Amino acid sequence: MEEITRDIRRGLPWVVVPLAAASLLRLGLERQYFTPAYLGWLLLIPLYFFLLRQTLRRATPARIRLALLINFAGINAGYTMIGVALNSARGWRADDFVYGLDRLVFGRDPQQWLVHVQAPWLSTVAMLGYLLFAGYLFYIFLSEAFTLSDATGRLQLGIMRLYGLGFSGYLLLPAAGPAFHHPALLPPIAHSDFTARLQPWVLDHCSHVDVCPSIHAAVCCFVLIWSYHRRRPLFYFLLGPSAALLLATVYFQYHYFADLPFGLLLGAGAALPVSHAHPPALHRPAGATG
Repeated sequence: MEEITRDIRRGLPWVVVPLAAASLLRLGLERQYFTPAYLGWLLLIPLYFFLLRQTLRRATPARIRLALLINFAGINAGYTMIGVALNSARGWRADDFVYGLDRLVFGRDPQQWLVHVQAPWLSTVAMLGYLLFAGYLFYIFLSEAFTLSDATGRLQLGIMRLYGLGFSGYLLLPAAGPAFHHPALLPPIAHSDFTARLQPWVLDHCSHVDVCPSIHAAVCCFVLIWSYHRRRPLFYFLLGPSAALLLATVYFQYHYFADLPFGLLLGAGAALPVSHAHPPALHRPAGATG
């Protein structure tokens, strides 16, 4: 239990420091964000730190599971509050910058390439993959919660790194995505009845600042690397759904293509140090010397 507690504590600076720095930098660059909503977001960061530190004062199974719930709730509350904070005033958006990267790499808007592969059945497959993201989130927080092991702490450390840096990206490069930035230039999507009903719901729940990096891609990459090292049969099972999830992010024009490599690198960087079955120690054992 002590090792799990130490590893979760190690994750705290990866959440608090980048988020606080990015939030204060955005506030310093754009003073119009001095709003009650933005201040509420800033207060959420020390509140999260305090709750998790207090919960982990003793290394018991009940407290560790409570810490997992705090992390899960913190991610969901953080996503919502970042959107509320950055939409509380008119500010700079990174869409032109990220869209420019797409056109620089591909020579034109890469969404035009997807015109040739669209079909109602593919829309359904892609949307099912996109919805699987919720399952990925539940997996990474619950898979090691019931049978606590050293892997529980490593998993939380990795995911705290991912979200701390990923949410900082939202604050530093807030972008709405193609579907909101230049909808008139986008090719029409060949929807199925299923996706035609669901697409408006997804768009209504976007925060308009949440595309770079793609945390969908980051979590997908994280889960694949984690399952490859920890549960190999699950890894092979998830390959197809993961491909559908990644396709959906650009197929439905939620993300720029540039968001995906940034997200994949973030996921890999968070997962690789913690996912091995027999990794090097993440902390020095008590009483170690040298």
